[in-house]
Amino acid sequence: MGKAVENPKKHIISCRISDEEMSALQDIATSKGQNISDLIRQTIFALQSTARHAA
Repeated sequence: MGKAVENPKKHIISCRISDEEMSALQDIATSKGQNISDLIRQTIFALQSTARHAA
């Protein structure tokens, strides 16, 4: 049995990206002190917030 977590993530997203795109993700994540998953989650919420303000 896995460890108990406060906010379990049960959905997995998979996509193919180029070496250049992967390098960009790694560079941004490293500069922010985050892993790629957390960076993408943060970006999703930022885009969602931007879309709400534009509507």
